[in-house]
Amino acid sequence: MRKAIFFFFIIFQILQGIYPTRMAREYHYSIPKSEVLEKCRKLLVKLDYDIDIFAAESHMLITKPVKLGGALRRYDYVVYVQVSDRINLQVAAERSIFKRGSQSSVGGSGQIEIQPEATMPYHLQKKIFNPIYNEMIKNKFRPMQKSK
Repeated sequence: MRKAIFFFFIIFQILQGIYPTRMAREYHYSIPKSEVLEKCRKLLVKLDYDIDIFAAESHMLITKPVKLGGALRRYDYVVYVQVSDRINLQVAAERSIFKRGSQSSVGGSGQIEIQPEATMPYHLQKKIFNPIYNEMIKNKFRPMQKSK
């Protein structure tokens, strides 16, 4: 039994290396750098994101947390944009999981466990990134191709 668990974790680690996290996108831009962050802010506001931190001097912004998911597994995520020689767009998430209580328990503060999350399910990532991608294309930002 221990051997099976050990091999499961080894395979899991290998697969994580083969399939890296997908919670980041990069875009090229051809307008002055000073205008890029403002355009990114406007397109995120258009998509109903609230901006939490807007730092024009360091060319970055962070949205307020957004809730996504169902009743038992909920993700809270923020969108982070950093402008350098390219636009780096990332999603940072944490997962809230409803924990089963004992039969004698009637709820309480320990019913929800919050875990930092390196990756979200791909279908949830698509819900986040597809609308942003469409707006980035409309604003003439070109996605960077992944090198193989």
